[in-house]
Amino acid sequence: MKPLSELQQIFCDALRSPSPPPQSLLDEIEDDGLRIERFNVYRNNFIVLNGDALADMYPVIKRLVGEEAFRMLATAYVREYPPMDRALLLYGERFAEFLAAMPELSGLPYLSDIARLEYAWTDAYHAEDASRLDETQLSRIPAESLENLQLRPHPSLHCISSDYPVYRIWAVNQDDSTDEVISLDEGPSQVIVIRPDREVEIREVSIGELRFLDNLSSGETIGKAYSLAAEADPIFDLNHFFSRHLFDGTFCSIN
Repeated sequence: MKPLSELQQIFCDALRSPSPPPQSLLDEIEDDGLRIERFNVYRNNFIVLNGDALADMYPVIKRLVGEEAFRMLATAYVREYPPMDRALLLYGERFAEFLAAMPELSGLPYLSDIARLEYAWTDAYHAEDASRLDETQLSRIPAESLENLQLRPHPSLHCISSDYPVYRIWAVNQDDSTDEVISLDEGPSQVIVIRPDREVEIREVSIGELRFLDNLSSGETIGKAYSLAAEADPIFDLNHFFSRHLFDGTFCSIN
């Protein structure tokens, strides 16, 4: 008999392959005349159940390409990137890059960005909780010191920039109630995904707002983050941004 680790590897590889199970695996299975059929049931469940997890995470992608095409994409993804964790809550973290690499989807260049948006929604939903920044925390800090401090966004924050109108594409494909067509000529879109309370929010923002939040997430000080954001978006108004978002749950602490 083969060592258990070797047998497990052969079994896992066979689950991902569309070919018949190798003889080296069949030799380890009791031959009751149905061993191939029994293995195929297990393999089919492996592909279908993991594909269902992808469909739950990427409903807009499924609607955009159609159920049959999505099932084919999901099967290919499961075979190339099988789950590496016991839970399937966040399975599909590489689906966006998988879609971007498929030449058959070159006519739908926005799909990978939609996938990034949908994965961000699920990741934000499961992110850790954090209290909102409040005025009491801020009142202890001298105004002249603010630009040298770090403002921490909520841990659920994701910043997504796309060359395509992904926010509009995502919004009109939330259900089957509309057949509105979105033109890619509408141009780029910047989106943040965040869960300041119990509900995940997807907000379309300016390039300056996106860069500012992204730089803060990377650990930059308020002054440096603003400077970099203003370079990308000269009309970015920090005071206006703070008046709307400083205490709305976008931020959780200031260091």
